[in-house]
Amino acid sequence: MKLAIVSDIHADAKALRRVLDDMPSVDRVLCAGDACSDYRFCPETVELLVDVGAQFIQGNHEHVLFGGQNPGYLAKCRAQYDHALLDVLAEAPPSFDLEAAGARVHMIHATPWSPFSGYINPGSPKLAQFAPLPYDFVILGHTHVPMVERAGPVTVINPGSPSQPRDGDRRGAYAVLDLESREATIHRVRLD
Repeated sequence: MKLAIVSDIHADAKALRRVLDDMPSVDRVLCAGDACSDYRFCPETVELLVDVGAQFIQGNHEHVLFGGQNPGYLAKCRAQYDHALLDVLAEAPPSFDLEAAGARVHMIHATPWSPFSGYINPGSPKLAQFAPLPYDFVILGHTHVPMVERAGPVTVINPGSPSQPRDGDRRGAYAVLDLESREATIHRVRLD
């Protein structure tokens, strides 16, 4: 089973479309949060992800928008956009677990200990805290920095961001995880 992983799209349908066009054939698409921004909802972004059957979780931006911290903008969105598209993100869980091909996968936006805050960057000493977790793979977002790092038996994956990369590479990023081969790869896509 092959999984494509996106995160931190931040309502940029054009960048997401480039990623989806570049993506190899996969069995499932996972979105590790921040499909929208707390101040910008893009129905086209959500439609593109729904069209590919993506599994969503909430990131910190969905948590702010739908958690009562930005009620004025949410009211404006509810008046302007299809409620079904808003509900896809509003009803998304804070985490998602998947067992397939003998692998246990956990997806959460920021960290397993705090779903909407905290940063795990490549080479971080905090990666050691993942080793005792009962998963083979932990998928994160939040930092916009792509990584595939081992922490004991756990592989930690951050697909980066298709729209706002923050690792010095100006290209957008996503990841592909092959559960049978247990390999995760980062893919880059030009933004312009």
